[in-house]
Amino acid sequence: MNYLIALFCGTMLLLMGCANDTIQDNHVLRFGCFLNSPEHQQELEQLLKEFSQREGISVELIGLNWSDGKTKLISAFNSGTEPDVIELGSDWVAQFSGADVLSQLSLQEIQSERFPAVSLGPTIWNNAYYAVPWVLSTRIMFVNEDLRAQAKLASTPYPTTIDELRAQSASIQNIAKEGVYGIGIISQDLHQVYKRVLPIMWSNGGDIINSSGKPTLNDSRNIESLNAYTSLVSHGIIESAKQLDKMFIQGKLGFWISGPWLLEKIPKEKSSLKFGLALVPGMKKGSGLSFTGGDYLAISKKSTKREKSLKLIQFLTGGKQTMRLCRLSITAGIPADLEGQKDAFFQSISGFDVFIDQLAQSRLSAVHPKWLDIEYVFELAVSQSVYGVKTPSEALQEAQQTVQALMAH
Repeated sequence: MNYLIALFCGTMLLLMGCANDTIQDNHVLRFGCFLNSPEHQQELEQLLKEFSQREGISVELIGLNWSDGKTKLISAFNSGTEPDVIELGSDWVAQFSGADVLSQLSLQEIQSERFPAVSLGPTIWNNAYYAVPWVLSTRIMFVNEDLRAQAKLASTPYPTTIDELRAQSASIQNIAKEGVYGIGIISQDLHQVYKRVLPIMWSNGGDIINSSGKPTLNDSRNIESLNAYTSLVSHGIIESAKQLDKMFIQGKLGFWISGPWLLEKIPKEKSSLKFGLALVPGMKKGSGLSFTGGDYLAISKKSTKREKSLKLIQFLTGGKQTMRLCRLSITAGIPADLEGQKDAFFQSISGFDVFIDQLAQSRLSAVHPKWLDIEYVFELAVSQSVYGVKTPSEALQEAQQTVQALMAH
């Protein structure tokens, strides 16, 4: 009898322990997030602490890095250990939503009125929404005023078309000493090439994926645009984005398309460079567009804490909360929340208004689960054209066939 009582009590204690574990698990949200710096992590942890106190639920921060974070997320989903809330790059959302591992969201849950319309593109797959914009970033044109003056262009307006950009780059190249170039050209830098070439095609009415999700790389407007890009090569230097950033800071480039990180690097390098900022030129006057990328937050489809997960996303993407992270470094980007974009912090940074203006004249890459494969094929075609291995027409025709085969499987 005593044995049975002891066995009964032991079983009850075990069940109570399991129940307590379950209760504890239900009071913890797991958040997979990419951490940019120790300062970023510290501020994010403070935000999560404030959220926890407000909502009565703990948040476990699972730190990821950009080099292998995506691979780790895929492994987590495959093993059923994925976080409740995950941060995704704008180019990845379609891949995860297309794999049916994200929870659908309504426009009311996204609070879509808080964000620019362009930022909602990556959140859509098969007419449903799967993520919320958090932070956006874009690229603008950096201009070397000293080299423009030496080329007698000081009184000439900044180029607004590719033809004008070519002419001014040529003028700088003609007077440049050894090691100085009219413009920086990028051709073999993974995930960087398309961000500078695709906008030229957009400005010409082209695109490499149409609204029906079909490849259109060999569209005549794309061929014309790639011809225009390759025409800049003889007036510049071909290098990696990192090296071209460095060369611009050193005063060795007349023009270069780059992001807010360069605006932060120039004073840190104590450069005496006199530079200006301008919107990205297009194929025609007033047509210039730039690439916008960003970070998005989504909920795992299998999460048992969807309501709290959504509240966390709405909290973190709020303008005030996002600004606490963006203030740490302008490299962090711009809040997707429209109110956050109006923050006085950005007005205090000389020239940053150009980034805000460019954001309104920018687009994101096509939404497709195989986008990263398509991107690779496109960047290879650009490289072949820039180095003269193939003509733009030949390179894009071959890329069209390759992407068609990719989509067929």
